[in-house]
Amino acid sequence: MSAYRRLLAGLEQVFFGGMELAALSTPSFVAVLVLQQRYPDASALAGLTAIAAGSVALAAFRTRTVDAGAWPRRAELTSLPLRVGYFSTLFLVATIGVAALAVSVGTLWLTLLGGVVQVVGLAAFPTAYALVHGDPLRKPAQRV
Repeated sequence: MSAYRRLLAGLEQVFFGGMELAALSTPSFVAVLVLQQRYPDASALAGLTAIAAGSVALAAFRTRTVDAGAWPRRAELTSLPLRVGYFSTLFLVATIGVAALAVSVGTLWLTLLGGVVQVVGLAAFPTAYALVHGDPLRKPAQRV
């Protein structure tokens, strides 16, 4: 595979990682919208950092560029409630939790920790998945 095709495949994985995080974190977006009035600048910076770093990390974890464990397929519907709850809670902590910390300390530079919290939390997801569902199915569904 040429370097150009590998680059495009990597960008595609980052795009799908960002879409997965954005879609499955939607419940926490409501809470972030309400709570951002307390920390208007910090919550926006922490949230954007969390989504950007999380998109790249999720792509790296799913392709096993960085091995954090076995991930379920995106289309695995049985894990959808777990993923929505986990990703929403993680985004809320990475955004509002980090924004509160940054404002209390008095520096917006700490909002960069939103990305760190998101990446570390995503790296722990395969463990949470294994506790609830066991090993993920790796084979695609077959037609009957």
